[in-house]
Amino acid sequence: MRQSGQTLSPLQLAVLGALGSLPTAPVGAEEAAKLPAVVVSDSPDRRTLPLDLPADTATRLGVPIKEVPASIEVIGQQTIQERGDRTVLEATSKATGFSGGFSGGTPSTFSVRGFHTNGVAWLYNGVRVPGGSSMSARSLDAANFDRIEVLRGPASVLHGEGAIGATVNLVSRMPSFAAQPIEVDYAYSSFNAHRFHTGTGGAIKDGVAAYRVDLSANHYGTNIDDERQALDRFTGSLLFKLSDHLNLTFELDTMKDDADNAYWGTPLVNGKLSKSLRDENYNKLGDDRMSADTTWWRANLEWLPGGAWEVRNQLYHYDSFRDWRNVENYRFNTGGTVTRNSWGALDHDHQLLGNRLEALHKGKIGGLDNRFVIGADINRTDFKTKRNGFGGPSQTVDAHNPPSTVFQGPGSQLARDVAIDQWSIFVEDQLSLTRDLKLVGGYRHDHFETRWIYYDQAGAPREKKSHAFNSWRLGVVYDMTPGLTLYGSYATAVEPGGTLLLLNRNQSQLDLTTATQAEIGLKQSFWGNRAEWTAAVYDIVKKNVFVPDPAMPTNRLAVGQQSSQGIELSLGVRPNAHWQLDANIATVHARYDDYTTGNPPVSRDGNTPPFVPEWVANLGVRYSPVAQWTFGAWARHVAAVYMDDANTTKLPSYTTLDLSVDHKLGKQTELGFRIRNATDELYAHWGYNGTSQALIADPRTYELSVRMRF
Repeated sequence: MRQSGQTLSPLQLAVLGALGSLPTAPVGAEEAAKLPAVVVSDSPDRRTLPLDLPADTATRLGVPIKEVPASIEVIGQQTIQERGDRTVLEATSKATGFSGGFSGGTPSTFSVRGFHTNGVAWLYNGVRVPGGSSMSARSLDAANFDRIEVLRGPASVLHGEGAIGATVNLVSRMPSFAAQPIEVDYAYSSFNAHRFHTGTGGAIKDGVAAYRVDLSANHYGTNIDDERQALDRFTGSLLFKLSDHLNLTFELDTMKDDADNAYWGTPLVNGKLSKSLRDENYNKLGDDRMSADTTWWRANLEWLPGGAWEVRNQLYHYDSFRDWRNVENYRFNTGGTVTRNSWGALDHDHQLLGNRLEALHKGKIGGLDNRFVIGADINRTDFKTKRNGFGGPSQTVDAHNPPSTVFQGPGSQLARDVAIDQWSIFVEDQLSLTRDLKLVGGYRHDHFETRWIYYDQAGAPREKKSHAFNSWRLGVVYDMTPGLTLYGSYATAVEPGGTLLLLNRNQSQLDLTTATQAEIGLKQSFWGNRAEWTAAVYDIVKKNVFVPDPAMPTNRLAVGQQSSQGIELSLGVRPNAHWQLDANIATVHARYDDYTTGNPPVSRDGNTPPFVPEWVANLGVRYSPVAQWTFGAWARHVAAVYMDDANTTKLPSYTTLDLSVDHKLGKQTELGFRIRNATDELYAHWGYNGTSQALIADPRTYELSVRMRF
C-alpha cells in the first residue's frame, strides 16, 4: 500500500517565504523580453558540439558552451534519430568517454572519468532526485526528449551531492508558438520489436497559449529466452504567456517500464563469456516482476522584464513506484549445470517535492560586463521499501535448458522508511576582464538531514545524520582567436559513499566522500563553422572512500582514496551537404590510491576500479550522394574492464559496427533500414554478482522504420 503525505518543514517554509520576498526588477524596464524564437527548418543544426549555444546543465548564466570552463556535449533529437538510438542509454553511451550498461536493479548506468553508478548524476529537465542516481535511473525511450546534455566532471556546485564523474540531463520537448509538424514514427526490428512515437505542438492561441505532446511505446523482445520489455511514456506541456514579461509552463511526464522474465545476466564459464549460453535465461518465472511507474509534475514560472534581470522559479514533484521479484544470482558448475539463488522481492515507494528559485542579473562591475546568478533550492524526499532479504533455496538447473518455475523466496516486509530534508543556496558569476578573457566562479552551500527507520532490525531503530557542505568552481576562459577558446578550471564535489536511501545502519553516520578536479581544455569552431573540436585534460582525486574497519570489517570507515587522470578529444565535421563525420576518443588512468576491502581487509592500492575502460572511442560517418539517400555507419570500441576490486576477472574489449540507409519519399516520409552490431560481436556491457555473471549485449539485429511529418 502506497503512503503519501509529504509536508514542508517550518524551516523549508521560511526559506520559501524569504525567497518570495527577494527584491525584483521594476516592471517598467525599457526592453520588453520576448519568448525565444524557435526555428523549424528542413536543414536542422547537425552539430554535436554546438559551441555557440547555451547548455543549462553546465551553467545557469545563459552563456554559450564555449564560455563555460568545462567539458559539455549536447545530443539533439535529430542526432539521436540519425544514429538510430532507441533509448537514453544507447544515445548517451556515444558521448565522449562514456561507457554504459544495465542490470536488473539499475536499468541504466554509466562509467565516465573513472567513476560510475552514483558518480554519474541523472537530471530530469534540470531536476536531480536526491539520494543516489542509481535509484532513479530507468530504461527510457529517447523519442520524447528534445536533447540530452552531458557535463563531464564534478557538478556539485550546480546540482548538489553526487556527480563526480558526469551529469546527464534529459530535456523534454517543450511548447512554442512556432508551428510544429505532426510526427509519426514506427519501427519493426528483430525479436518482434515494435517502436512507435507520435507528437506535435504549436499555438493554441497565438500570443496566449501553446502546447506540446509526445507519446511513445517501445515493446520489444531480445535474444534472451522468454524476455519481453515494454517502455510506455507520455509527455505533455502547456505554455501560457501571462504578459509580455511573464510566462508559465506546466509539464506532465508519466512513464512506465515493465519486463517479463527480465535478464539478470549470464554466468561466466571459467571466467569467460560463453557463446553457447548467450540466449539462456535463468530468471524464467511464471510470477516474476520488474516494473516502474513514474510521474513528474513541473510548473515553471519565468519573469523576463527585460534590461538587467531574469527570474525563474520551478516547482516540481516526482512520484515513482518500483517493484521487483526475480531470481538474480547464477554460477556455472562443472558438469554443465548452473546454480541459481538470491530470490529478491522488494519495492521502492519514492516521492520528491521541491522548489527552485533563481535570478540572473546582467550588468557591469567597475565598467566590466558581468553576469550573476543567485538562487535557492529546497526539497523533501520520502522513501519506503519492502524487502525480503534475498533468501530462498539454491536450485541447480541444466545450463542449456533452465526450467521455468515460480518464485521460491520469502515474502517482503517493510524494511526501511527514509526521509531527506534538503535546502541549498547557490551563486554563479562571469566577469569579462576583457572582450576575450573571462573569469567564471560558482559556489553552493547544501544542508540536508536524513532520517532512517530500520524496520528490518529488532525494535525498528532510528538513525539521523545531518550534512552541511560547500562546493565551488573557479575557472578562466580565454578566446585565443575568434574561434579558438582555451579554458582552465578547478572544482570540488561531494558524494555519498553509497545510495543514501539504502545505507546500512552502520554506514549511516559516515561522512560524505569529497572530490576535487583540475581541468584544462580547448574548444574551437573552424572551417566557416563547418567543423568543431574540443580537447580536455583532467585530474580527479576522490577522498573519504568507504573501506572496511580493520577492527570490525562489517563496519565502514570513510578514509580511502581514489583518483583518475585522463584525456578526451571530440570532433565534428560537415565539409559539405553530402558528408558528416563525428568522432571522439577518451583515455583514463583510474586507480585506488588507498583502499582496503574484504574480510579480513586486503589492500587494493594501485588497482583499477571495476567497469572503468582505459579507452573508449566512437566514429560515425554519414554520406548523402543525393538528397534522397543517406548511408551511415557508427563504429565503437570499448577497452576491457575489470569486474572486481581485486582485478582478477576481466570483461573483454569489444568493437561494434552499426550500419544504416535512409531514403526520403518526398518531404513528408522517410524509410530506413538499420543493422545493429553488424559483425555479431559477442561482448558484455556490464557485470553482476561479483565475478560470476555478465550482462551480454544483443547480437546482430535488423530494423525497418518509417518517419512521417505532416
